[in-house]
Amino acid sequence: MGKTMKRILFILFSVILGLSIQELKAQEYTFQQCLDQALTKNLTVRQQILTTSLKEVNLTQVQNSRFPSVDANVRQQYSNVDNQSTLTGEWSREGTSSTSGSVNASLNLFSGLRIKNSIDQAKMDLLSGKADVEVQKETIILQVLDIYLQLLYSDEQVNNSKSQLDLIKQQLDLAKAKMEAGSLSRADYLQVEAQYFSEQTTLTNAENLYESNRISLMQLMEMPVNKAFSIKKPDLSNLPLTLVTPDSYDLYLRALEIKPQIESAELSSKSAEVGVRIAKAGYLPSLSLDAGITTNYTDRVSQLSFSSQLNHNLTPALGLTLSIPIYKQGSTKAQVSSAMIQSDQAKIQLQSTQNQLRKSIENACLDFSASLSKYQSTSSQYQSSEASYEVATERFSRGVINTVDLLYQKTSVIQAQSALLQAKYNVLYASKVLDFYSGKEITF
Repeated sequence: MGKTMKRILFILFSVILGLSIQELKAQEYTFQQCLDQALTKNLTVRQQILTTSLKEVNLTQVQNSRFPSVDANVRQQYSNVDNQSTLTGEWSREGTSSTSGSVNASLNLFSGLRIKNSIDQAKMDLLSGKADVEVQKETIILQVLDIYLQLLYSDEQVNNSKSQLDLIKQQLDLAKAKMEAGSLSRADYLQVEAQYFSEQTTLTNAENLYESNRISLMQLMEMPVNKAFSIKKPDLSNLPLTLVTPDSYDLYLRALEIKPQIESAELSSKSAEVGVRIAKAGYLPSLSLDAGITTNYTDRVSQLSFSSQLNHNLTPALGLTLSIPIYKQGSTKAQVSSAMIQSDQAKIQLQSTQNQLRKSIENACLDFSASLSKYQSTSSQYQSSEASYEVATERFSRGVINTVDLLYQKTSVIQAQSALLQAKYNVLYASKVLDFYSGKEITF
């Protein structure tokens, strides 16, 4: 029995351990996984989806207004009246009860096309709401792209800082050996040591930046901060150096056709125009069809039974009602004026949205062109400084130059490498933004 229990505990422990390992491995997120998590959990996106659901409910309600409304009523009444006898002239109170029932239906036949226009407007509002959901999603996409690349940049910066620290540590050991051998002054050694501590500070700053970006990405994904979270590093060896900066106006024309903010603004403008027609319907007469059937019973008629009274008192009715607006204290005029102002506002908002999109695309094209040029120049600068540092290292080992000269070359390499790393991610981000505006899927 004891051995059996031990086996069960061992199996359970193995299963739990296996699940824990799998869970830890699952914490390594690709860009697409980060994006999917952010889009699914983001509260702003979820709120916009609910807002769109309300517009869908409103459309259903407006569509149902085309059908007749039907209601049924049943009333039970007890009354007590004071009656005077025609024979004796005496007064006496008598109680009586009555039951009545009715079924009524009403159908709007014409109301200045108000119902049709209301349905069209509700459809446009629903489509606009769906476009607004996509707008919120695209905002999240750009935010995830930005933080994701910043995290990759800071991670690479940490690795470079570690490599630089290892390299300067080797030079520090070499300088210490030379100082002990008497071929290097203590002042020169202290300069190398100061450079080593400076590299330690650089590494610490890079690690802090990495952790800050890691936390920012988790927060954007609406997930609790945990140490197991990391991202899977994509292959970034092929940068888009052969790409030509697109014409901003051509890209703008393309974006006008596909961007959800433009679709939303256009639909809102059309909806506001329909709103003017709905308001003007108040000037027109309306026609409605009414139908109903009523019956009643009272205990004061003792000659007829309950069912007989209901049958004899059954009264069907059918009627048409024509309502002609004559004077409404200027309310219809005010509603039309308000709708026209809202229509003008929607048109201005559409133009503003188009202008903002054009400016964003122009800036994106400029950023890509500038970042690409900077990457090319910093790449050449880094290669040159690295070659100079290799020569300086050899000359320093032979005693041709002193520590100050070597550290100067070393600082130049570090600065060039840092500039190249930053330029690399700047051009990568700028190229992905151009893909975003052209409608391409952002992938790594």
